[in-house]
Amino acid sequence: MSFRSTILRALLPILACCLCAPAVAETISDEDVKLALIYKISRFVTWPTVPDQSREPFKLCLAERTIFDLAQDRFAGRRIRDRDIDVHLLTDSSSDIAETCDVFYMARLKKERVLQFIELAGGKPVLTVSDAPEFARAGGMIGLSMQGKKIAIRINVAAYESSGLIVSSQLLELAELVNDNRKAKR
Repeated sequence: MSFRSTILRALLPILACCLCAPAVAETISDEDVKLALIYKISRFVTWPTVPDQSREPFKLCLAERTIFDLAQDRFAGRRIRDRDIDVHLLTDSSSDIAETCDVFYMARLKKERVLQFIELAGGKPVLTVSDAPEFARAGGMIGLSMQGKKIAIRINVAAYESSGLIVSSQLLELAELVNDNRKAKR
């Protein structure tokens, strides 16, 4: 089974609700879809091995209070890489992002704040994701943007490679790649 068919099967129930049932579609927000995507994407990323990491929860950090409760609800009882998911609100830019987060989702932030967080996370094994315009081009790892009823995924290859993360080639096939220096090496 191909990666695309696996992703489509995983997202099909969400898409069916959005496209086929107008009453249900009103209850599924863009944030619901983006959080579901972050969950799926995280399963196709490998973090550097840390001793005893399997005993620690998988840390999903958010930079916005308005989606914190939604994320806690959506990730309750879920696991990534055999680790329970803990959702954290990270609003302090002086925090050690690498100690606090495995994934850092920056939704609904102003450009200056996003750039500040990108700089703090740079080179650290933290998967940075945002729906901010041009996020991947600005140095973030994965940018999500709505294009009609679809979500476009942009992945900054240089950003994830400098962090020590490994992104599955299957995920890379689905995304638009930004700062991909691998092309020049071929």
